[in-house]
Amino acid sequence: MISRRLIRTDLNLLVALQILLEERNVTRAAERLSVSQPALSKTLQKLRDSFEDELFTRTSHGLVPTPRAEELGAELPGLLETIEHVLGDAEFSPETYAGSFKLLMPPILCESLLPSLMAELADTAPNVQIIMAEVPPNYQEQLKKGDADFAAFLALETERDILAEPIAAIEPRCYMRVDHPLASKEMSLDDFLAYPHLRLYLPGLTRENTSMVDDVLGQNGMHRNIVLETTQFSSAVGVLNHTDALLVANAGFQEGGLYRERIFGQEMPAELQRLIRNTNSNNRGKMSLMRHTRTARSAPHQWIRALLMKHLTKSPDLVKPDKTSA
Repeated sequence: MISRRLIRTDLNLLVALQILLEERNVTRAAERLSVSQPALSKTLQKLRDSFEDELFTRTSHGLVPTPRAEELGAELPGLLETIEHVLGDAEFSPETYAGSFKLLMPPILCESLLPSLMAELADTAPNVQIIMAEVPPNYQEQLKKGDADFAAFLALETERDILAEPIAAIEPRCYMRVDHPLASKEMSLDDFLAYPHLRLYLPGLTRENTSMVDDVLGQNGMHRNIVLETTQFSSAVGVLNHTDALLVANAGFQEGGLYRERIFGQEMPAELQRLIRNTNSNNRGKMSLMRHTRTARSAPHQWIRALLMKHLTKSPDLVKPDKTSA
């Protein structure tokens, strides 16, 4: 039975309360709610009257929730998600959906993902906007606050409310300029080690480890001569075209129109492939597509998640550390 108190309650107050609990700051909460600070202050007073509790106290560090507010904060996310699901469209249609998704991804992943993803969206969901940004240190917090919808990164340690879906690994290839001396012959491990190398890496991770390939080589008493480390695949291609350097990255880049006539991707030396299969490397971290549980039942988010996973399986699966790559 619906009570009179519930009938009189403005559900928008609960949304405002959740945002205040997340931000602990009236200014930032007002910005997210697209209201003025005075208007949010009035809303906060209504909340206090409704719950007969102060809910927050002001300090020099922002708003501090009362025990009652903390109790409400434990229940609100699930409640609001249920309400959002109830209010959502009965059927979701990509063709007519108009919305945006913010994705956090390393530059190397963006470069291989975006052309095919945007081409499919142009055909199937022309009103969808993609906002792409690099992965910041606080990416999990951004997912929790709704400042980002997805993050593709190494899921080393994820919080309980972050869903991480491993991205299928793609076999690496050794890239070089099209007229490189090794382009016309089967490459041996000695050939591979005889030339200087470029290495792609993921910014923001520690340098406690090297890449998987270097880890495996090191365990077998060998090493590459790394002359350049970069996060940018396009910059690496430019260097490849002007030097005899080699670059290990996952398959797929040479198929793109941008690089088709500039680089050649050859299979890794058979001996190195065998060493990788047989060596217990600490650097086999899995790139994962992460999202917050809040969006788990959202039809638009479920749709774009499936689309991202489809196209990410054609993209580089950078493995581990600070300097991760192959």
